[in-house]
Amino acid sequence: YTLQEVDLNLDRVGRELAQAEAEAQKTEPAIGPLEAALKAEEARLKDAETRQYDNRMETAVRRERSQLLEARLYDGSIANIRDLESLRQESDSVRRLLEQNETLSLELSIEIEDAQARCAALSHQLAEAKARWQSQQADLSNTITQLRARQQEYENQRERLAAQFDPVDLQNYETLRQTKGGRAIAKVERDLCQGCRMSLPTQLRQRVRSGRQTVNCSSCGRLLFAD
Repeated sequence: YTLQEVDLNLDRVGRELAQAEAEAQKTEPAIGPLEAALKAEEARLKDAETRQYDNRMETAVRRERSQLLEARLYDGSIANIRDLESLRQESDSVRRLLEQNETLSLELSIEIEDAQARCAALSHQLAEAKARWQSQQADLSNTITQLRARQQEYENQRERLAAQFDPVDLQNYETLRQTKGGRAIAKVERDLCQGCRMSLPTQLRQRVRSGRQTVNCSSCGRLLFAD
C-alpha cells in the first residue's frame, strides 16, 4: 500500500512535469501577431518616408525652376509677347505643381507621425508580451526543476520499497495497477473495499486481517489491505 502511494505520487508528478514541459515549449500567443503587425507598420512607415524624401527632392527642383522662371519673366531679357506669355504659363504650372508638392508633404508628415506613433505603441506592447513570456518561462523552469527533484525522490523511494517484495508479487501488483487505474491495493474500512465500495464477506475480511496471505476483493479484484 505504501508502494502504491509512492507510485500514485510518481504518476501525479509525471503528469505535472509533462504539462509544465509542454507549456515551456509554447510561445506567448500575443508575440507572433504583434511582431507581424509591427513589421507591417514599419514597412508602411518606410514607404511614407521614401515618398516624403522623393517629394522633397522634387520640390527642391521645382522651386529652383520656379525661381529661375520668375527671374526671367522680370529681368527684361525677353521682349517677345508670345515668348513672355509662354514663360508665364510655364511659371504658373510650376507654381501649381509646387503647391501640390507642399500639400503632399503635409499629408505625408501626418502619415509618418501616425505610423511612428503606431510603431511605438506596437513596440511597447511587444516588449510587454516578451517580458510576460520570459517571466512565465522563468516560473516554468523553476517548476520543472522542482518537479524533477520530487520525481527523483519518489523514484528513489520506490526503488527501496520494491526491493522488499517477491518478484512474482511485484509483477502481480504492476499488472493490477495497469488494469485498475493505478490502484492495485485497496484498504478495508468498515467492512468495505475502499476500491469499489462493496461490502466484503466475513470470511474474506478475516483472511485479510490475518495477514498470512494475499487476498483479492471478490468484486473488483484489487489486493486488499487492512491496518
